[in-house]
Amino acid sequence: MANNESNTKTREKISAQPRLHQRAAEIQAYGTVNHLLPLELEEPVRLEMTAQLNQLLADTMTLRDLYKK
Repeated sequence: MANNESNTKTREKISAQPRLHQRAAEIQAYGTVNHLLPLELEEPVRLEMTAQLNQLLADTMTLRDLYKK
């Protein structure tokens, strides 16, 4: 029964509101690739894939902004 009470308390603390003014250390510098991940891709391939994904993200954000208007 105590377990149900702790779950109820946990659920009450969860909120959909954004957490503003957070501070965190940079995980990875822009334009670089992380060498800690166990990927079987060489660095030039990972850099190109990162550039392509960044372009896709930028295009997606542009389309989203155009539809908002």
